[in-house]
Amino acid sequence: MKRASSYLFDPDLLHCQWWLAITSPQISYNRPLLQYHIPAMSEARNKQEWLSNIDDSWGISDRRGLHQTIYSLVTAQTHGNIWQNELAFRACCSTREWEDHVNTIQNVINREEMRFLDALYRHVGIAGFRGWDYCRGSYLTRFGLYAGWVTEEEFAFLLNYIGTQIQHYFDNWLQYLQSFIFGRSYWQYLVDEDPDEDNLPYLLNDGFHLGVSRFFEQIENDPDCPIPELPWNISLPELTVPETLHQLLKEESERDPHQ
Repeated sequence: MKRASSYLFDPDLLHCQWWLAITSPQISYNRPLLQYHIPAMSEARNKQEWLSNIDDSWGISDRRGLHQTIYSLVTAQTHGNIWQNELAFRACCSTREWEDHVNTIQNVINREEMRFLDALYRHVGIAGFRGWDYCRGSYLTRFGLYAGWVTEEEFAFLLNYIGTQIQHYFDNWLQYLQSFIFGRSYWQYLVDEDPDEDNLPYLLNDGFHLGVSRFFEQIENDPDCPIPELPWNISLPELTVPETLHQLLKEESERDPHQ
């Protein structure tokens, strides 16, 4: 009975409100189609349309594929691990030492990307783009609940696990939001079809600052967004991996012994 109650979603409980709040950055781009406070984000969206959208955007068409993608995101292996060595090196340098290092880089694209990394580090430290992965992992978890590909126990465990990672790597909501928007900006830079040389000004200057300011305006001006009113330092429960998820991960490990 204790196990069942631990995995029960109760909107009146602070930690359950926290579980939903971590998806806020992604939901802010899909308002008013999606809702912050509904666990599955929508009660009215056409299911087949959403399934098709997820398939087109993510290449996900079934429960197994969804959980494979969620696993990559919640372990920060999609974009969250980009530049981890470079961020660690930046942490060991003074501002002057880092500038001297960047000035020695001959390739203009690499050099300017390292200037973007410096801005990333000054805002979120070595956590880098983890917020971008964690938020999307929570988004897909909640979509999975809607689609019937994530059980209620898996829903609680995954959002709680993501929450513990967020609290570990970030000091406050602002850092988490900054990590998300830095990650989103870099992702847009990566997927754009124009040459990197043409996109560098967007990454470093007007386009980036415009995207950031619009993002924070959306968060701050949306009266339904839970983040501004929700405390950061709350206790999250200790939840073990549900048997259904454990079995799925075991099957994946057996299918790919190199994982």
